[in-house]
Amino acid sequence: MPPFETIFPTLLQKCAELHEMLRTVAFMLFIVGTMLLVLHRMSEKTLILHLVRLVVLVSLLVMVPRWGNAIQILLQDSILSGLGVDPADIHTQFNRLLKVKHDAATDHSWWEILADVNGFTVELLVSGVLWLLGQFASLLLFWAYIFQKVILYLGYALSPLLIGFMAIPALRSIGNRYLMNLFAVLLWPLGWAVAALVTQGILDYMTDPALKFFDPTASAYTLQQLLGVAVIGFWIVFSTVAAPVIIQQVFTQGSLAGGQ
Repeated sequence: MPPFETIFPTLLQKCAELHEMLRTVAFMLFIVGTMLLVLHRMSEKTLILHLVRLVVLVSLLVMVPRWGNAIQILLQDSILSGLGVDPADIHTQFNRLLKVKHDAATDHSWWEILADVNGFTVELLVSGVLWLLGQFASLLLFWAYIFQKVILYLGYALSPLLIGFMAIPALRSIGNRYLMNLFAVLLWPLGWAVAALVTQGILDYMTDPALKFFDPTASAYTLQQLLGVAVIGFWIVFSTVAAPVIIQQVFTQGSLAGGQ
């Protein structure tokens, strides 16, 4: 799949231009916030705290896009790539688990050989279905990443205005919620990684050969694998959509509680 920067070069350019234009607005808001404190006859301690806050806000104003991109790359490399949870590769993971669990059973009885003959066709069919699910999951996750990138770049473009709000006490909660929501969008890959670990657990269940010892026809084992395929298909679609929503809700509720 082509990278986001190649697909939407104009969007990136316009977001960068909007970010530059809104920086002036942010500095004006910093001045307004300082003037409001002076009019209210602020104490020396309040002045020092306000100056420290301005230093932090200026750093955020300049560095939010850079820090956001760095966090996204870190999450991609350390969590998704580091854990090896590529959804397009679930059929390979399934076949690897089958090999490991077949090799673990060193002694094969006549009944086990009969079950293996009946189960081999099912395992081959399931592997093919998992390959199709993996391609669908990869496409779904690709568009989820595109959606995430669009939200992030629009957030970076508007960040000067919303960071400027944080210099004014009456508008500070708006800026705080903005930062929390932007950080939550950055953490979407964490939710997808957790969902992929659940997928690993389902694959473990599908490849568990324990039922073969009780059913030499492998009918129960076949049902186990078909049930696992159905669950994985539902889980991939559900988790790709639900994981970002859950993370977003957690951070949104937390920011609302903190602002009250």
